[in-house]
Amino acid sequence: MNTNVPTGTTATTPEHKVDQLLQQTQDLWRGNTQQASARPGTQRSGDFFPDDLFTCDPTPFAAETTGDAGQSTGHAELDALLPWGAWPQSGLIEVVNKQAGIGELQLLAPLLRERSQQQTSILWIAPPYPLHGPALAQMGVNTRNSFVVPAQTSCNQALWSIEKALQSEECGLVLAWQNWLSARVIRRLQLAAREGNTLGVLFHQRPAAHSPSTLQLQLSSAPVSEAGYRNMDVQVLKARGSHRQGRVRIKLPC
Repeated sequence: MNTNVPTGTTATTPEHKVDQLLQQTQDLWRGNTQQASARPGTQRSGDFFPDDLFTCDPTPFAAETTGDAGQSTGHAELDALLPWGAWPQSGLIEVVNKQAGIGELQLLAPLLRERSQQQTSILWIAPPYPLHGPALAQMGVNTRNSFVVPAQTSCNQALWSIEKALQSEECGLVLAWQNWLSARVIRRLQLAAREGNTLGVLFHQRPAAHSPSTLQLQLSSAPVSEAGYRNMDVQVLKARGSHRQGRVRIKLPC
C-alpha cells in the first residue's frame, strides 16, 4: 500500500496519474474570501464555499440514476433494504458513526475486494487510524493499487482531494474521513461523483439534514452474540430511489 505518491517521475503509471491528481491547485476549496466579504452573507464561518463557487446543475437529483447495481453488501438483510439490492455502482455513500473502528471496513469488505481487483485506484483520504496492509490482504483486498492521503492533511486539502478523486476516471473508489460535512459540501461531492461515475464513501460523525447523497447509513455497535463475531446495527437513513428506511443487525468477524 502506498502511503504517499512518488514525485519526479514522468512515467504514465497509476502512481503518476494519482500524483498529478493531488498536485493540482490546492486552494480550490478555499473560495474567494475577498468576493465573499464584498457580498455579506455569502460565506459563513466553517462553510468552504461562497455561493458564486457553485456550478449549477440543471438536472434534478430526483432524475438521477446510479446505473446497474454494484457489489452485494454480503448481508442479504441489508441488500433487501437497498433499492439496488447491493451497494450503488456509483455516487456518494455516507457512513455515519460516532466512533471510528467499530467494523466499518469489515462492512465494506466485499466492495473493497471487488474494486481492488480493477485497473483503477482506490484512494484513502485522511483515515483516522493506520491502515493495516496484512489485515486488508486477509480480507481479500489487493492493496497494490491503494494510495493513502495522511490524516495530517488539512481539511481544505482533504476536501479538494476528495472532489478531484471523485471526478477522476483513475479512481474507482474513494474512501474519506471527515468529522462533519455540511449538506452544501456533500452536494458538491455528489456532483463530482456523478461527473466521474465514481463511487465515494464518506465516514463522518453527524448526518447532515437533507443530505443529497445517494445513500446514507448510520452504524452503531451492538452486543456480541457469539465468540469470534461482533454485531453491528446498520440503519438506512436515506437511499435515493426509495422512501424505505429500516434497521438491520449484521454479524461481522472480530
